[in-house]
Amino acid sequence: MAKWRLRCMECGSEWTLEVSFNLKEMGKIYHYCRKCGKNTFHEVLGLEEP
Repeated sequence: MAKWRLRCMECGSEWTLEVSFNLKEMGKIYHYCRKCGKNTFHEVLGLEEP
């Protein structure tokens, strides 16, 4: 399972998401942001270092 680093495009908060597919191909995803309290677009920053 890969750990991807994401950044909310509204508030700038960063977090890690574990998924088994390549998010880099998508470029950005629509996901719930805990800080904003709503679904927002998140930029895929890349794989998190082990």
